[in-house]
Amino acid sequence: MELRLEGKVVLVTGATQGIGRAIAETLAHSGAGGLLVTGREPVRGNDVATSLSQAGTPATFIAADLADTTAPARLVDECIGRFGRIDALVNAAGLTNRASFLDADLDDWAALFAVNARAPFFLMQAAITQMRKQGHGGAIVNILSINAHCGSPELAVYSATKGALATLTRNAANAHRFDRIRVNGINVGWTDTPAERIMQA
Repeated sequence: MELRLEGKVVLVTGATQGIGRAIAETLAHSGAGGLLVTGREPVRGNDVATSLSQAGTPATFIAADLADTTAPARLVDECIGRFGRIDALVNAAGLTNRASFLDADLDDWAALFAVNARAPFFLMQAAITQMRKQGHGGAIVNILSINAHCGSPELAVYSATKGALATLTRNAANAHRFDRIRVNGINVGWTDTPAERIMQA
């Protein structure tokens, strides 16, 4: 089955590389009407936006660090300002820092939860608020992890963040089904991404 998204405007986090970039490229090839892509690396991000635009899908890059509490609302506002609407959100950004029960500290906990759970929550909040105003429903996809079901020892805190996001995904799907907003999560396994290669090295 071919996915078609003619005219739909989508915000994709973590879109400068790896899974997020692959998702943005798939959305562009599926006829999306506009893409706002975001990440922490301006050079990579602008390259992605340029590539997507040259392929025929209007795309804008906005640099943002999701550890910043103001980033989620700002990104949704930027999407609305650039394209006039938001039809879908993909929360693909995530930290995979190693932190076990024996070596995790407060900074590890705060950093991982800020990006992997807090930021997606407030991105969903802002997106759902706008989708309800628009009155045409919408879609949200959260990139989860099989680690949410337990996780390896060195991924204790990461696993907890993905467990939290899995619960938030189900909660949002239930809470906003009558707004015609679909909320789904994808439990991916280990993926050979540039960031993961650096972490493994």
